[in-house]
Amino acid sequence: MINFAPFRKDFGASVIIFLIALPLAIGISIACGLNIYSGIVSGIIGGIVVGALSGNSLQVSGPAAGLILVVVDIIQTQGIEKLFLIIFLAGLVQIIFGIFSLGNWFRAITPAIIQGMLAGIGISIFLSQFHIMLDSSASGTFLANISDLWSIIYNSVLPFDFSRHHLACFIGFLTILIIILWDSFAHKKLKAIPAALVAVIISSLVANLAGLDINYINVGENFWSQFYILDFPSALEGARWANIGVAVLVVTFIASAETLLTSNAIDKMCEYSKTNYNKEIIAQGVGNSLSGLFGALPITGVIVRSAANIDAGARTRLSAILHGVWILLFVSMFPKILNYIPISALAAILVYTGYKLVDIDAAKYLFKLSRGEFAIYLITLFAILFTNLFEGIVLGFLAALVKNVYKVMKVNLKIVEGENLITVMLCGNVTFLQLPSLISVFEKIDERKDVAVCAQGLYFMDHAGIDFLKSWEQKRQKTNAKTQIDWSKIRRSYPNFDWRKFHKDNDGFGH
Repeated sequence: MINFAPFRKDFGASVIIFLIALPLAIGISIACGLNIYSGIVSGIIGGIVVGALSGNSLQVSGPAAGLILVVVDIIQTQGIEKLFLIIFLAGLVQIIFGIFSLGNWFRAITPAIIQGMLAGIGISIFLSQFHIMLDSSASGTFLANISDLWSIIYNSVLPFDFSRHHLACFIGFLTILIIILWDSFAHKKLKAIPAALVAVIISSLVANLAGLDINYINVGENFWSQFYILDFPSALEGARWANIGVAVLVVTFIASAETLLTSNAIDKMCEYSKTNYNKEIIAQGVGNSLSGLFGALPITGVIVRSAANIDAGARTRLSAILHGVWILLFVSMFPKILNYIPISALAAILVYTGYKLVDIDAAKYLFKLSRGEFAIYLITLFAILFTNLFEGIVLGFLAALVKNVYKVMKVNLKIVEGENLITVMLCGNVTFLQLPSLISVFEKIDERKDVAVCAQGLYFMDHAGIDFLKSWEQKRQKTNAKTQIDWSKIRRSYPNFDWRKFHKDNDGFGH
């Protein structure tokens, strides 16, 4: 007998993630300044194509809020056609990385940079979409959005006079309120229905029944009349390859990192999930190449939809594939329904999403874990806010590199003073760069006391350190105090050193 239970679970999960994915795809398109076609086609490709090829059968892919800033910046600096060319090329790069088994390299990122990046993206999305939620226009930069925020709030909230901005503000805050109340108080069984969907439905009903004069989605009778295919000659004309190359690497890095971090989270959430990371990168690359070709947004694996997929009981990749099929059927058969959705309601969902991206608990954990890691988090966060996403990530990486170089260069010397014996413990790496610190510590040691130099915690000591230590030992031999150095461990820390020659030059030391 055929067991239909897994199919029923996958079918039910596919409906749930379809209901989550559709409003998010539309909202992300609007946030990027693109027609909703781009987000919806991205969701279709992410479901059907990436879902079928994915290296993680439970992961759901589609347009992600984390790439909004990148898309907006590319459109502003290079234009829409170049955007789709960049997405197409980023997909090819992902395929190449997957073929050469480089998928795991995208996981080699310190959590401080990831959390700083997400927080920076979250704050930027919150501010820009807050303006759109009030049927206003975002200013484009963090400082401009901050400086305009009070006047926007004052004109849209405080002197309530039923103007378009005030009505949009009402719908936006109603949407956020419904999401919070549904997540907090809805019955466990009802929570299977996404809070964002409930909020959009209720807000749309209120706006349409009250006849509110605010901005709504505008879709024609035939959704596919907006069909787009990349015109390569036009896109390549006047291309500045240095700028395009940088943008391709940014899209590749962020999309791949977000995907593989999501895959890693899914593996922890679900015991029977095990990701093939290189296969996953290839699947994402195929999806992004198709997205660029057909004028869609870049695709990543997304945690909210993937977690909902697992919670709904999905067992195979069928749920992800079917959710893409449902999006395709809905926009093909019922596109006019979308015209009843207020843009302020979709912007409100992204305002709430931006708020959720700023993980305060993660920031507190980083602060508690290490001041250095917290500094990297803050540098990445503020660099993204005051420059752009690419420069922010680069500065975050530089901060992490400086911290690690400092850690590697720092020699940890611990001195334990007894009544007649001083124990010096060498830890970490000792190179010529730390020699001044080494000299300063050793020359302060009381010549009248016995000294034991322990090197159990030593990883590496270069020739300069060895030479100083030997000369210091020889100097100590002229005193009556005993000196014992753990040369055997020091030898192991620098096995390529010519110890035989060193022994000969130092009167047979070490024999």
